Amino acid sequence: MIKIKINNTEFFVKKNISVLEACKYVGITVPRFCYHETLSVAGNCRMCLVEVAGTPKPVSSCTFPIAMENMQIFTDTPLVKKLGKM
Repeated sequence: MIKIKINNTEFFVKKNISVLEACKYVGITVPRFCYHETLSVAGNCRMCLVEVAGTPKPVSSCTFPIAMENMQIFTDTPLVKKLGKM
């Protein structure tokens, strides 16, 4: 288990799961369309975009892995909300 922050709250999650799975694990809902637990990950719909500190642009949470301690993920920023409406 490694420590990450989602929306400025600390959580402990498994390493190498997707950001989407980590959010689901801690009870944070990220909108999604093309993701399903039993299917291969496509990341095509872009509905699950989130911001990750240190990345230049939003990433699809279904394809982006939890790889480092202290990652900072934001699911509720104005940019994420705007992109979710598109």
